[in-house]
Amino acid sequence: MIQDRLAQLEQAAVSVIELLRGASRPEDVALASIERLGLAAASEWAAYWMLVPKQRRVRPLAIWSVSGPKVQLPARHPPQTVSDSESTATHVWRNQKPVWATSTVAQGAPRILEDPQGDLQSGVWFAVKTDTAVYGVIELLGRAFAPRTTANLAVIERLGVRLGHALEERRRNFPPRPH
Repeated sequence: MIQDRLAQLEQAAVSVIELLRGASRPEDVALASIERLGLAAASEWAAYWMLVPKQRRVRPLAIWSVSGPKVQLPARHPPQTVSDSESTATHVWRNQKPVWATSTVAQGAPRILEDPQGDLQSGVWFAVKTDTAVYGVIELLGRAFAPRTTANLAVIERLGVRLGHALEERRRNFPPRPH
């Protein structure tokens, strides 16, 4: 069963890469990208975290949930610093290694998550990266993911590297326009 889910995630990553290649700006496809990855992972909530370099803080570029997309960060939840130890996304950003948890309570659920019943007990976080840069962290939360294995972590890390290289290629071919 977990192999099927990982295969679906890999297929979703291919779809996300195609979205990136066709987008005028990578930011334009962030929500659609995490939705595809979230659905493939059978998660119920997903976010794409990116760094605000001058502030050394991470903030969600896009948030998706099965109950509908949420793109804006609520004002009562400020961005989290990269050194913030309570955020798994910031931990993954710093260490560039994926986290696979079957208890988000133990991992520290994101502060911006609205989950009053506490149903989302499993999570996967991985860096979108290359050898030289981290472009973001993808966070997928659900009710029950399979237990973590070294093989699962390796697949997830490879997904992040593939997405990182696609994003880097996209930015190299179409550099950001000055504002």
